[in-house]
Amino acid sequence: MKFPETPSFRPTLSAVQSFSIRILPYWIAAGLTALISIFYARIFRWSEEHAFEWLQAHPALAFITLPLALLISSQLASRIAPFASGSGIPQVMAALEIGKNDSPALKSLIGVRIVLVKLFGSCISVLGGGATGREGPTLQIAAGVFHAIEKRWRKIAKLDPQSMILAGSAAGLASAFNTPLGGVIFAVEELAKVHISHVRTAVFHSVLIAGILTQAVLGNYLYLGRVTLESGPLINKIYLALAMALVGGVGALFSLGLVRFGEWRSQLAEKWKIVFAITCGLLAATLFYFVGANAIGSGRDVIVKLLTESGEKVPLALAFTRMLANFVTYVSGAIGGVFAPALSIGAAIGGWSAQMVEGANAQIWVLGGMVAFLTGVTRSPFTSMILVLEMTDSHGVILDLMMAAIFAQGFAKLVDPVSFYEHVSHRMLRSLGALNETAHPLVPESVPELPPTSEKPRD
Repeated sequence: MKFPETPSFRPTLSAVQSFSIRILPYWIAAGLTALISIFYARIFRWSEEHAFEWLQAHPALAFITLPLALLISSQLASRIAPFASGSGIPQVMAALEIGKNDSPALKSLIGVRIVLVKLFGSCISVLGGGATGREGPTLQIAAGVFHAIEKRWRKIAKLDPQSMILAGSAAGLASAFNTPLGGVIFAVEELAKVHISHVRTAVFHSVLIAGILTQAVLGNYLYLGRVTLESGPLINKIYLALAMALVGGVGALFSLGLVRFGEWRSQLAEKWKIVFAITCGLLAATLFYFVGANAIGSGRDVIVKLLTESGEKVPLALAFTRMLANFVTYVSGAIGGVFAPALSIGAAIGGWSAQMVEGANAQIWVLGGMVAFLTGVTRSPFTSMILVLEMTDSHGVILDLMMAAIFAQGFAKLVDPVSFYEHVSHRMLRSLGALNETAHPLVPESVPELPPTSEKPRD
């Protein structure tokens, strides 16, 4: 009796070769992204440290350096690469929207020129004393690197432009914060909004390579240092959740203000944009002159201080200082993001709020404030929570941070149902004439996966 042959599930040689050809560009792009991100992080930190040094030694110098830095940064964007101004995440979202058809407009959003202008323009901004971050810009730079590799790989094999951009943004965030899981979650929750089965290989491989190279050079560091905490009683979680709901609402109001001022600025004539950038610089200089170093830089040092000196009294003025400093820097048109500054604002509000509740653990409230305020800006609660956990290794308070994220998300939606990044990306798409009001969420069509099987992905 002849039995039927058992089907072989081993991938054929041709299938392995095909998969290798399609995954290799992700590896190459992720490696380049990691190296550029490391270089960017170092020159950004150098710029930040020298700004602290110069301006603390000569506070009056801020009235020269800040207006000049914001003017140069905004003019670099305005005259060389208009879509380099601001954060970078809205540009990536817009690029994903139009990437399916490989639109020529992609060059304006994530071209090589954008990468160079973004990198040096943001460093100039912070070198002069601007309150801005490099994390959003890193995503745009990484997406640009992946897109450039995809264009050059077309002679070998056809890749999906959207998948490359999405994987690039995930690798960018992972290398910027040393948060691999956060990069994956952000790509799915904020950028793609699709089932992970559609993008798993592209995103996972890119984050893996970028993460390994980043850690090989910088070590397996924690962005904010290790914070060992234990969750408190249920009543404290309830107080935290209610307070963080309000913090999420404040984050939504803050981002809505950025959007409205950004729309107003975009309608100004070029000469008035120059005047406005100088005015914002003078406002930021005045703030620094009377408040001090808390008004400049990305805010990372502020967060570390709040976490390590939890017994110190936290004034509400610290939160207003960080908020106003980032606000005037961003609306000036300078290059730089709101991601890290949002974390510092939330940390300050959380630290201040903890003083209102007897027995509250100030460190937990600082972390909760970071999660809540960032959620209010991005409307990505899971990403916010995972990022803070990975940056501090504070898994003992995961339930506290989950509650903070969920309550902040709900209250922020009552303030404004649309996130800051979505507002800005829609404005960019309108300016490019590419906004499709009926567009569906991103579903890449040809993401490199393992050889197909008969099993369908489960929802």
